[in-house]
Amino acid sequence: MTFEQLEAFVAVTEHDTLFDAAEALHISQSALSKQIQKLEKELDLLLLDRTHRRACLTPAGEQFSREAKILLRQYQHMMKNLQPYRTNRPAVRLGALPILPQYGLTSKLRRFTTVFPQWSLEWEEGEEGDLLRGLEQGFYDLVLARALLFPEERYQTYPVARDELVAVLPSDHPLAQKMAPVSLVELQNEPFLLMNRYTSIYQQCVREFQKTGIPASHIVRTARVESILSAVAIGEGVSLLARSSFSVFQHEQVTALSLKPPVSLPVVLAHAKDRPLAPGARALLTFLCKSTEETCP
Repeated sequence: MTFEQLEAFVAVTEHDTLFDAAEALHISQSALSKQIQKLEKELDLLLLDRTHRRACLTPAGEQFSREAKILLRQYQHMMKNLQPYRTNRPAVRLGALPILPQYGLTSKLRRFTTVFPQWSLEWEEGEEGDLLRGLEQGFYDLVLARALLFPEERYQTYPVARDELVAVLPSDHPLAQKMAPVSLVELQNEPFLLMNRYTSIYQQCVREFQKTGIPASHIVRTARVESILSAVAIGEGVSLLARSSFSVFQHEQVTALSLKPPVSLPVVLAHAKDRPLAPGARALLTFLCKSTEETCP
């Protein structure tokens, strides 16, 4: 159990919806849901009743809520009392897509602050456009996002996690029954539901459609991952999503199939080529690459 999970749970109890709680924490709704699911798994308790439009506390959740708020107050009080003893440390500024839990990167970032106490790590989540602008303007030292976001002529990138684009079909779809990799040619007559247009995954899908000759008119609408899965489940269409999304969202009525040929979606750390990295940022870059067994700078 982590204080991050406690903060996520308490935020849910203090807001009307999961979306509002996620907005207050500046993370995605999917990241928030995963934190709650991990907490429930560790406690072996159901804390939220999700059978209604609004998630409600179970009796166990109500008891845990009282205990969690006490723990958080004690933690915040302790950190406030320790503040006068802290020395000013140079900060490493990281911007990231709200995908860190999907790749086990949250715990690695926290470990970095333990291994390298001489640097403070400041990170925040944001949408791709905001992250890229922050990197361009020097607000971030590094940005963690999908590789397609960064033009090669302007940014140096280093892979820290691997992923792939998968086809998402209703479980009763004839191709889903075969449980074999599927090509876009086999899906070319299907209506598609894709992630929002500002995402790099949407841009990747458009590129793949252009290669295959699938017209843009086959994209019937765009939405968040959770909405897409619900729509696919009832037969509204098919989708293309990152496989890692299924570590956060589980849906019994949809099936994810690898594509043929495969389409990779690497997650990378990026920095501007024309701006030298500060020692702390370089240390973070090397630390994450080593911890994920990817090529280090």
